[in-house]
Amino acid sequence: MNGPDADFIIIGSGPAGVSAAFPLIAAGRRVLMLDGGDDAGSQEESRSVRVLGSNLESLRTDDGSSPKLQTPAARGILEPFRRQSGITGDGFIPIGSLARGGLSNIWGAQISYLDAEDIANWPIDIASLQRSYEHVAKRIGISRNADVAIDADGEPVLPLGATAAHVLHRHQAVKPADGSFRLFPAVNAILSAARPGRAACDLRDDCLYGCPTGAIYNSRRDLLLLRKSPHFRLLDNMQAISLTHSSGWTVGTADGSSFSAPRIILAAGVLGTAALLADLLPFGEQGLRLLNSPTLAVPLLCPPRLLRSPTPTHSLAQLGLSLRYGSGASDYVTGAIYEVGTLPAQSFINRMPLGRKAGRAAFELIGSSLLVGTIYYPGDQSHSYIRRDETAGKRLTVRGGFADGFGLRDETLKKMLRREWKRLGLIQLPGASLAEPGIDAHFAGTLPMGAAGPFGTSSDGELNLHPGLYVVDGSILPDLSSKYVTMTIMANADRIAHRLAETEANSAL
Repeated sequence: MNGPDADFIIIGSGPAGVSAAFPLIAAGRRVLMLDGGDDAGSQEESRSVRVLGSNLESLRTDDGSSPKLQTPAARGILEPFRRQSGITGDGFIPIGSLARGGLSNIWGAQISYLDAEDIANWPIDIASLQRSYEHVAKRIGISRNADVAIDADGEPVLPLGATAAHVLHRHQAVKPADGSFRLFPAVNAILSAARPGRAACDLRDDCLYGCPTGAIYNSRRDLLLLRKSPHFRLLDNMQAISLTHSSGWTVGTADGSSFSAPRIILAAGVLGTAALLADLLPFGEQGLRLLNSPTLAVPLLCPPRLLRSPTPTHSLAQLGLSLRYGSGASDYVTGAIYEVGTLPAQSFINRMPLGRKAGRAAFELIGSSLLVGTIYYPGDQSHSYIRRDETAGKRLTVRGGFADGFGLRDETLKKMLRREWKRLGLIQLPGASLAEPGIDAHFAGTLPMGAAGPFGTSSDGELNLHPGLYVVDGSILPDLSSKYVTMTIMANADRIAHRLAETEANSAL
């Protein structure tokens, strides 16, 4: 009889999967990672091909989603998931990736940290999460935007774009009366100083769709390090489709292969993990709760920057913001402000009430003075559920919506935002839009830590009633604040893997 293939099988090579792998192999555990994709892609393609497509298809296609998600590069990553995952949406756009590196191939790289208040309902302490934040930050490299020369922590800083710097100075000069609105330089997972195998940001605003020099973090970069370890093995094109348990766990893949280990770690993303567990969970009539962050996009004009030339900077978030707009715990949003002059123009031209030619001319005239703000609500303002489609076998449907009373909260928020834009000297342009649930891709809360019953997990991510089956992606976050969540998913995966490395003995191989 053959023995297990590894001590741990990790399913998924995205930010959660690689963050779980490092502590385990450092402790000498044998890790087998299965990934549904491979490393084939467009890394060597020019910016124009990645943004516009080899036959300019992005100029003809506009599905109403964010500019980040409708480029050819993004569609090449997302469409295989839509075809192969068996997950459809009803008032919800399911977003996931089977490509190596998962959704880190298209993420915005914005970094946010949760505090003790944010995790008050979690069965862990803030100190353990903070230690893992530090582990991850040290590994991936993060840099702060600034309009000053030296960051408070001594890390090299990246210059703000001139329009963002103007707005920040205005905020500092004319502060809000009640302190409910904060505006600050954004923090991004992008290098300001070179590392082995990765160059520093060259300020060519070419990073949002995958930096060719590696300045922006992508978990595929971590795989290069992991594969140097004799304890780590990666198998590509292995889409996991089933989990069975007897004396240990066995993973079945789409090509008919199977792999076994005493412990399985699910890092396939919230939707992918739910699909894998479809046969193990009693979904019921209502289905499985899914948290997502309702997302508002707001175009803004900065008149003092009209007709000015853009300054060299990157195309990630320039500024971060937060706003408390009511007395309720959920009346709190965070967000980011981007300089539009560094983003592909076509998505904005398509939304102008002008013809394409006139829109192009108008954009060229005002592009350097345009900003776009993205505002995220906390996850409890969503009302989404994953259900089994009983008429189509194992297929899943995500039914999306908003919480009761969300419309009134949205109007209150918009009113306060208009007040702040005016204070900052910004003009809000027509075209503000609330994204269809799913577009934000901030998913969490399906299998929360500390919850009882078949949908809960332990503080170490072990699924209730299924010993040896662990979850480390966003599924296990008990709630979803309005803060950008990827860094926390990575830190929590790191925390759990350290716990497993400490408590789980090597299997007798």
